[in-house]
Amino acid sequence: MTAPLDAVRSAVALVCGVDPAELDAATDLAALGADSLARVSIADVVEADLATAGVALHIDDASLGRMRRLGDIVEYVVAHGGVLSEA
Repeated sequence: MTAPLDAVRSAVALVCGVDPAELDAATDLAALGADSLARVSIADVVEADLATAGVALHIDDASLGRMRRLGDIVEYVVAHGGVLSEA
């Protein structure tokens, strides 16, 4: 089972060009330079990872705009049924 935190951490690291080991749920997205365009890219990566695992989830723009921390994305994924499992 892949934890949602790990999946979101990987997506944020990929888009923001940072080491995933440096990220946790409290990581502030703005401090990483994640503007609105980067957040859309993060959502795209998370959604693609979920789709690979057979989970259909879309992070809508309004919700995405309210996400300030990495943990906010994780909470959204979990709340909307996006629990990842290995394919």
